[in-house]
Amino acid sequence: MDEHWTSITLASDSERAHDEALHWVLTHADAGTERLRVVEVRPASRGRSDADPSTPADQVARAVRGALPHVDVELAHHAGPLASALVDLSGDGDVLVIGTFRSRRGSTAGRAPSRTAERATVPTVLVPDVAHPVDGDVVLAVDEPVDERAVAIAVAEARRRHRRLTLLRAWEMPVLTRTGLTDFAEDPLRWRRENDALLERVTAELVARFPDVRIRRLLVEGHPGRAIAAHTRTASLVVLGQGHVHVLSGSVLHDVLRDTVSPVCVVPAGAQRPLAADTVAATGSEARPESVPSA
Repeated sequence: MDEHWTSITLASDSERAHDEALHWVLTHADAGTERLRVVEVRPASRGRSDADPSTPADQVARAVRGALPHVDVELAHHAGPLASALVDLSGDGDVLVIGTFRSRRGSTAGRAPSRTAERATVPTVLVPDVAHPVDGDVVLAVDEPVDERAVAIAVAEARRRHRRLTLLRAWEMPVLTRTGLTDFAEDPLRWRRENDALLERVTAELVARFPDVRIRRLLVEGHPGRAIAAHTRTASLVVLGQGHVHVLSGSVLHDVLRDTVSPVCVVPAGAQRPLAADTVAATGSEARPESVPSA
């Protein structure tokens, strides 16, 4: 399982450089990173002025060249809708990084970043404008079927940061109607038991596959979007697979991105690709999942 990113696309706000997104990219680029494309997207009504050659994207590009002299840095300016431009310009890379602003208007504010993440063909990391992010667990939101690309990214990040991997399964009781779900009305704990069993299966599988990674399981009752967002307060990265990005559960993604404190990596259906067999070095030690009380 290999999640080395050789080509990174970084979206630059047209009004102000996003320091947290730049820092995230610089700390995740390594000797294997070959290209970094900085893309500035501004409204079509505001084309770039030749009288102002220094834009936030130019500043970001200079910072990357200074910090990563071995990386080929490209700079692109695009006037038009944010989502379409970033989806097109990041498609030949490995990952797209977007810094998001909550308290101001701008090209990377509002719902445009989440729309981009839903439509992208590569994993998309959305970095909020939080001055002091927490260096906590890597959190993987568990869904069924298990998203292998999301697993690969979460495991690679846990290894890189030497952090624990938390497998988070958020669930809530289905709404009862006249036409169905009567079995849940008769046995309201059944839904909890089924979610707990799913999380137990996934945990056992990943512990066996990745014995060098510390793994804990966490079952939480509540609306998935709000439950996942709450756990971003103690996470270094949250990874959402395609089950949390699908149009039928899109509100989960929006809820998480609206309230997140940590960076969120979104793996939409278009970002799936065949993965090589796991390459896990033998450690000679047995890994066991850590369990915490269910919320």
